[in-house]
Amino acid sequence: MFKVLYADKDAYITNRVIDGSPQVNSNVGSAGSLDLFKLYGYTSTTSGSTTTPNLELSRLLVHFDLTSLRQMVALGQVDPGSPTFSARLHLHDVYGGQPTPNSFYVAVYPLSASFDEGLGRDVVYYSDMDACSWLTSSFASGSWFITGCGLGGSAQQQCDYITASSQVSAGASLEARQFFKTGLEDLDVDVTLAVSATLASRLPDVGFRISLDPALEADTHSYFVKRFASRSAFNDTLQPKLYIRFDDSVQDDTDNLFLDSRGYLFLYNYAASALTNLVSGSTSITGNNCLVLQLQAAVSGGMRSLFFTGSQLALGVNPQTGIYSASVLVPSTDPLLQAQWQASGSLAVTPIWQSLDGTVAYLTGSPITVLPPQRGPASLAPHRFNVTVFGLKDEHLDTEVTTLRVNLFDYTQPYLLEAVRLPVELPGSIIRDVHYQVRDSDSGSAVVPFDTVTNSTRLSNDSSGMFFKIDMGNLAPGRSYVIDIMVVTNNNQQLYRGASPAFRVVAVP
Repeated sequence: MFKVLYADKDAYITNRVIDGSPQVNSNVGSAGSLDLFKLYGYTSTTSGSTTTPNLELSRLLVHFDLTSLRQMVALGQVDPGSPTFSARLHLHDVYGGQPTPNSFYVAVYPLSASFDEGLGRDVVYYSDMDACSWLTSSFASGSWFITGCGLGGSAQQQCDYITASSQVSAGASLEARQFFKTGLEDLDVDVTLAVSATLASRLPDVGFRISLDPALEADTHSYFVKRFASRSAFNDTLQPKLYIRFDDSVQDDTDNLFLDSRGYLFLYNYAASALTNLVSGSTSITGNNCLVLQLQAAVSGGMRSLFFTGSQLALGVNPQTGIYSASVLVPSTDPLLQAQWQASGSLAVTPIWQSLDGTVAYLTGSPITVLPPQRGPASLAPHRFNVTVFGLKDEHLDTEVTTLRVNLFDYTQPYLLEAVRLPVELPGSIIRDVHYQVRDSDSGSAVVPFDTVTNSTRLSNDSSGMFFKIDMGNLAPGRSYVIDIMVVTNNNQQLYRGASPAFRVVAVP
C-alpha cells in the first residue's frame, strides 16, 4: 500500500530585518514557497558606539491531514507498528536561479502545539500581519515559549517542538536529519517514529518544525536561501507530501508452487459477497493455528496426504476477516511422491481445508500442480514478458481505490497452439517479486515510485493471477498518468514502461 497525504496547512516564520526593524509579527502562510534561510551580519544593530550583527532566521511549519490514514488503521488495513510501515516527509525544491547554500544539514521535529497558517503572502517586505508569526503560534495558543518556535523538549514538558518522548521510545530521538550537498535536493526524511506515535495518540497531531541544524543556526555564517514549494504553489504536484508505505501484498502460490520450496496457499471465505470468518458450530475460526490444510496426492497403490497448520491472515497485527493461509513445503524426496512426479514431470495435489480435528471439511479445492525443483547446470535466465495492466478506465475520480490485474505473458512458452474459439485469454506467469510505478504522462516523473525496500508497491497474487490496488487520491486531479511494471527475478530488474494505457484523474464535482 502506497498512500500520499497532502499538507492541509504550512507556513514559515521569520525575524527578517527590513529597514532596520525586525518583522517578527509577519505572516506568509499563503506564500507559494517555504523559504529556509539564515542571515548573519547582513544587517546590524547599533547601540551607542557598539554595532552588533543581526541574526535573521526562518523556520518552516507544516501539518498533514492524517484522517484517511487513521481510518485505514481503524479498519485493520495498516499496522503502524509493523517493520514494513514507513512515513517520509517530502518537500520539493523550487530552485529558481537564486543563491542557494550547500553542504548543510536540515533538522525536522514534531511540533508540540498547533499553529494557524494565516493569509499573509508578502515575502519582500514581510508586511502582512497574521498568526502564525515569529512571536505567536496561533490565535488560540498565543505566544511560543521561546520566540521563533525556539524551545525544544520532551513530550512530557512544556515546549514548542518535541525532541524525545519516553512514551514513544525510551532514549530515542525524534529528530530527522538530512544533509544537502548541492542545496538543490528535495527534502526527504524518515518520520516513521513520529507518525506512528501520533497515530497511537502518544504525540500531538500538530505537525512538524523544519529548520537548519541547531549548530548551523548558532554559527557566524549565512545560509541563504533554500526554497521549497508550499501547499499554495501553483504546480500542485510540487506541494508538500507525506509518503506512507506499508507492505500489504498477499503472495498466493497456488499457481506457482514448487517441490522443495516453501510456498503459501490461501483460502477466502465469502458470505453474500463479503469476506466472513469461517464458523464451526457457533464459533468463528480466528487467530493462529486455527485450521488444517491437507494436500492429497494420488500415488501408486493409493493416496498420500501431507498436513499443514493454517492461520488467519494478519497484516502486521491486524487479522484479516475471512482470509486464511498455510505455509507448505512438498518434499521431492518423499518416497511415495517421488516416483509420481519423476514419471509425469509434476505432481497434482488436492487441497482440503478442514478443522483441527479433521471432522469438518470447509473446502475441497481443485487440484494444484506442484512443479519440479528449479535445478540445472545453468543459471536461471530472466524471461522477457509481454506485460499488460487491465482494469483502468479513461477517467477515474480522485476518491476511487481501484483493483488492477496484471498479466505477465511469456510468449516463448507454447501455451496456445491454435485458437479454436475466440476470445482466448492467455494464461500469465506468476512471479513473487513484481512492482508497479505510476508516472505523470506529461512530465515523465514518478508520482508513485517503485518501492523495493518496504515493498509497498509489490503486487499480490491469487489463483486468478497478479493484482494491486491503486488509490487515485494519491494522484493530482486534472493530469494524465501511466503505469510501469518492474519484474525482479534472481536480482535482475526488468522495467516495462507504459504497461497500461494512459488514464486521467478528475476531482469529484
